Amino acid sequence: MSEKEPQNLDLSKFESVERPKENENENSSSNTLGLLMDVELELSAILGSTDMSIKKILELTKGSIIELENKTAEPIDLLVNGKLIGKGEVVIIEDNFGLRITDTVNEDFKIHE
Repeated sequence: MSEKEPQNLDLSKFESVERPKENENENSSSNTLGLLMDVELELSAILGSTDMSIKKILELTKGSIIELENKTAEPIDLLVNGKLIGKGEVVIIEDNFGLRITDTVNEDFKIHE
């Protein structure tokens, strides 16, 4: 493995900029966040899960029942792009399932995580 010699950095090639003031940075952040408000994300409600061997999975057929580890009274996890943002309970809206949110993660966690 050959080691490369460090080279001197020519700082004259870089543009000089000033650090934004605190209040300018806040306005910039809210403007940037505003640009993202129409971006669509995947929202998932996780009913439950279980572990199964490959043999058991290959034996599944139409009508097979899989018992999940979650209890019926346990809240359902609500995820956005795979990140937990809250919990809720299953409801029925006409012919569709829905989720009534019963708990959300801390607001600071959502913004900064």
